[in-house]
Amino acid sequence: MAARMDLDGRPIKPMTICMIGAGGFIGSHLCEKLMAETPHKVLALDVYNDKIKHLLEPDSLPWAGRIEFHRINIKHDSRLEGLIKMADLTINLAAICTPADYNTRPLDTIYSNFIDALPVVKYCSENNKRLIHFSTCEVYGKTIGSFLPKDSPLLKDPAYYVLKEDTSPCIFGSIEKQRWSYACAKQLIERLIYAEGAENGLDFTIVRPFNWIGPRMDFIPGIDGPSEGVPRVLACFSNNLLRREPLKLVDGGQSQRTFVYIKDAIEAVLLMI
Repeated sequence: MAARMDLDGRPIKPMTICMIGAGGFIGSHLCEKLMAETPHKVLALDVYNDKIKHLLEPDSLPWAGRIEFHRINIKHDSRLEGLIKMADLTINLAAICTPADYNTRPLDTIYSNFIDALPVVKYCSENNKRLIHFSTCEVYGKTIGSFLPKDSPLLKDPAYYVLKEDTSPCIFGSIEKQRWSYACAKQLIERLIYAEGAENGLDFTIVRPFNWIGPRMDFIPGIDGPSEGVPRVLACFSNNLLRREPLKLVDGGQSQRTFVYIKDAIEAVLLMI
């Protein structure tokens, strides 16, 4: 394995990473990358390990001893702070982040994305540990263009469809539109992390994924998720293709999405690390 260099060209020192949500779609690919291309050790925390089993067994794997799986639900496990203390860096990937859940399980969505993340932020801040927290592009809300009348001449101006991190207003749906529970919870934990950095010196990085796609992506209804759920758009298309059904298009195909292949995204995350 060729030694990776940091952005200043220096060899990267091995570190211990506490990865919360390591058994999910993003976590499994990040674990693979860390094992194959870095000397880092990973404390992999999750309730399931199906997607990383190939990294944990057998003991003859070249990275044996550099990845440990800890079956933990961070809602109520006293081991969490100790594992964060053992690590140089904590990466929090844990979240309910499937559109099918936003409308049907808004309480679980808010708790998972805000309440359950509070101890992670607290332990990182109190123990001077760096945090990479995975948020979402949904914290940007809607574009101004999405509210313009259909006959408005402003619709042709691309400026009304651009979201700028530091200047765009944040436009969400009304309170009764429960699908915005996810975005609101994610934005509030971002504001709390930012405040911890400003007031208590927390060293943090926020990641806001758009639609990351690729192997082990969640989920196809009735195959690896609930049959009645509405998954992410690529999983919707896959589901329709497998069942020989017409593809369901949002707004008749007018709705736009940005897609990033998981391997490219993980390379960017490794640079952050």
